[in-house]
Amino acid sequence: MNRYLKLVNFEVNRLFKLYIGLLIIVAISQFVSLFVVKSAYMEHANEANYASSVKATEEFIAQSGLLNFNQVVNHALFIGPILICIALMMFYVFFIWYRDYFGKNTFIYRLFMLPTSRMTIYFAKATTILIMVLSLLAFQLILIPIEINVFQSIVPTELLGKMSTVDLFMSPNIFVMLLPNNLVDFIFRYLIGMGLVFTLFTFILLERSYRWKGILYGVLYAMGIAVLLLSPAIIQNYIIGNDFSFYPSEVIYMELGLFTIIITVSILFSKYLLKNKVSV
Repeated sequence: MNRYLKLVNFEVNRLFKLYIGLLIIVAISQFVSLFVVKSAYMEHANEANYASSVKATEEFIAQSGLLNFNQVVNHALFIGPILICIALMMFYVFFIWYRDYFGKNTFIYRLFMLPTSRMTIYFAKATTILIMVLSLLAFQLILIPIEINVFQSIVPTELLGKMSTVDLFMSPNIFVMLLPNNLVDFIFRYLIGMGLVFTLFTFILLERSYRWKGILYGVLYAMGIAVLLLSPAIIQNYIIGNDFSFYPSEVIYMELGLFTIIITVSILFSKYLLKNKVSV
């Protein structure tokens, strides 16, 4: 356990400065989006001369609606950095392995020479990615109430559609995907993410074990997983037919079970590859 924690700390420290810089960019971009959305709305309101009378204000609101924070969340400057972070995390799934192989002095030699199981290295890398994801979520949860308060303080009261943090998470926006308000949905979404990470780890280890053939094996492995995930739909449409249909909750629990199987198989397969096939 001590070696595992040291490896996690080591991996996190390698990424820390870059990751903090990324979070700062996210914060700056999102705060800028507050003022951009507010300015665009107020420009439209001033063109309509909304403040000239109560009637003019009511007509403008009836036509354009109140300005609420959900409009900020759907702005490119707000949502863009979040999507970039997700894309960079997916890239980092590959980078966290290939950096050690192709970096200076081929650092993977030193890692594999450590007096510990290679699976300790494997789980340390997976934990680092999980920490990145959860840190981004925690950072966003801290930012949101602050951003809402700032936004509501700069928008004229008569044009403001007030929205709490809870209201925001219940509205149709990116947070429905990132932070589902249902525990089962939350577990399901992040189990999908874990399944994807461990599948990509297996793909990388297959490539490191068999080189060009490994890429083909990795593609076949991914295709097998795709078929497994589609099995409830295949059973429904081609075996059971229209006489019987699964309830949505049953499909969710089946998919949860399948992702649990995928994660378990990926870990065991990766263990075999690390122990018997992966070379440096």
